[in-house]
Amino acid sequence: MEDPRYHIRIDDPEKVGKYVLLPGDRGRVKRIAKYLENAEVVGDNREYFTMTGYLNGEKVSVMSTGMGAPCMSIGVEELKTLGVHTYIRIGTTGAMQPNLKLGDSIVPTAAIRGDGTMDYYLPKSFPAVGHFDVISALKEAAGIIGNPHHLGVVLSTDSYYGRFFNSKKAAEEVDLFVRAHTLAVEMEVSALYILGNVHNLRTGAILTVREELGEDGAYVKQAGEEYEKGLEKSIQIAIKAIELLIEKDKGNA
Repeated sequence: MEDPRYHIRIDDPEKVGKYVLLPGDRGRVKRIAKYLENAEVVGDNREYFTMTGYLNGEKVSVMSTGMGAPCMSIGVEELKTLGVHTYIRIGTTGAMQPNLKLGDSIVPTAAIRGDGTMDYYLPKSFPAVGHFDVISALKEAAGIIGNPHHLGVVLSTDSYYGRFFNSKKAAEEVDLFVRAHTLAVEMEVSALYILGNVHNLRTGAILTVREELGEDGAYVKQAGEEYEKGLEKSIQIAIKAIELLIEKDKGNA
């Protein structure tokens, strides 16, 4: 039988918490883990770099997932076998609405399923929706931390550069989604949310705007100091949301 944790290379359930934060970039794991007590490396293989520490006495982990739905799905499927029940993606995103500014936080309530990975699980007619408890905790945490934040639908796509090759098709599709008030585009939320439904897991996400739109609909501002400040705030919001969930879970125990 194939090793159920072949990719993340974590064999002991005691090495990870039941609450896991999921950045895409492995370079962001330590940046997040600094908010945990006694954080240490527990796994390092391929794109999956994992650290575990403590938050309010509860074990919490941070694991990078790499880019895209396939990598997200593999990571979550393997974490699930270790008993993880709560997942929050901490990612970056490109704005699709002009009112979104660099460094703003987005809490996706749902995602348009532009990926292909989740088609192997469920048809497109099944929606990718976050868990109410996690979304609520993120919204409350955003208010506490104080960063500008937005709730709504995002677009999850598999292709980063495909829009340049087939620009006409991309423009038509994006225009439709923009008119439907889609907030932003990214690559992993749909996979996380579908897996949450399939496996009865609690899932949520917080994204930081990395590209800001100008009046003509083109990106005019990217990354920079405003983005970095916002990203740190988004990380703090995710940490606070985990604290709120831990507190709620202990109260319901």
